[in-house]
Amino acid sequence: GSEMCIRDRLDNMLNEARKDPAIKERLLQTREEAEPMLAFCNMASALGYSITPGELIAAGEEYSCNQLKSTNGGGVNPYDFYDDLYDNFFISLTL
Repeated sequence: GSEMCIRDRLDNMLNEARKDPAIKERLLQTREEAEPMLAFCNMASALGYSITPGELIAAGEEYSCNQLKSTNGGGVNPYDFYDDLYDNFFISLTL
C-alpha cells in the first residue's frame, strides 16, 4: 500500500523540522515530558505522521538485529542497547 515505513515517516518529519525552527523546537520539547516517547508520537501525529511508541521500539529492535546479521561473521557481540530510531532522530535533529 501507500503506507510509508516508519523510517520514511521519521525522515520526512526530520526534514520538515530542519526547515521549520518552530517544529524543531516543539519536537525537542517532547524530550522534557514525563512520557517523552508518547509526547513525541503525539507531536508526530499532529504533524500528520502517524507513529506509535510500539512501532518505534519494534523498528529499533529490527534495525539492531539486521545490523548484527550484516556484520562480518554474524556479529559476535550483540549490542547492549538498541541504537533506536527515536534516539537517532534527535541526534540527527541536533546535528
